[in-house]
Amino acid sequence: MNPHTHLIKLYYIFLSKAFTMKLNKIFLLVMLLFLASCASKKDVFYFQDIGNAPLQNSFKFLSIQPGDILDIQIKAFNRESVIIFQRQYANQSSQPQNQNRVVDGYLVGEDGSINLPIIGSVDANGKSTNSLALEIQEKLSPFVKNPSVNIRILNFRVSVLGEVKNPGTYSVMEERISIPQALGLAGDLNINGDRNQVLLIRNQDGKSVHRIIDITKSEFIQSDFYFLRQNDIIYVRPNNAKVKSSGLVGNVATASSVISLILSITLLFIR
Repeated sequence: MNPHTHLIKLYYIFLSKAFTMKLNKIFLLVMLLFLASCASKKDVFYFQDIGNAPLQNSFKFLSIQPGDILDIQIKAFNRESVIIFQRQYANQSSQPQNQNRVVDGYLVGEDGSINLPIIGSVDANGKSTNSLALEIQEKLSPFVKNPSVNIRILNFRVSVLGEVKNPGTYSVMEERISIPQALGLAGDLNINGDRNQVLLIRNQDGKSVHRIIDITKSEFIQSDFYFLRQNDIIYVRPNNAKVKSSGLVGNVATASSVISLILSITLLFIR
């Protein structure tokens, strides 16, 4: 037998064993990554520790902030006495087919004030809609008999981003919306959302504050952040399974390149 042929066969056997060992290692690595990425019920279920005891949360009325748009409804038995305040609707003559009307509210200025006919500037900054309504009602009393004032915030928006079905910014008509309700507006978390690391970002007193919320536990219901405020941002981070699977795609591509290179070298030597 030609000694060169014998050496080639030995090298081929060595490459085959090395190639098999390489494949076994890659397969083992893939299996370990797959098992590590599997999510258990404790990573998915909400309110896991909730019991029969009632959980209380004292709702705090929203504080009016600069940039808010207020819908101020002023009514009285004598309608003519409050006509001057009725600026809440503006007809859309350019779109007659649209029967809806655009609400024309009062903008809260940078100094936190609004301007009303007759009574002039009113400080609204930091006040609730209810307390501001009572104050305006009192200021109107000398001019309007038994006035009734109702106020709501028109541009109450929250943003839900990250691993949810429908991320985006949502306008809310109510002044009372909780984190689970906001997540519901966004179609709830998808399976890749980290329920232990939900980030809430809020502008509070001119400063940006944030909280990490674990929605698998019920204690956040009693938190001051359970009910949202205007312009709050909720960001749902990807869980470990999503992060590892993203890295796994790159690892598999690299492994495929290595395997292709080994096969090419092997074929060159056995021909």
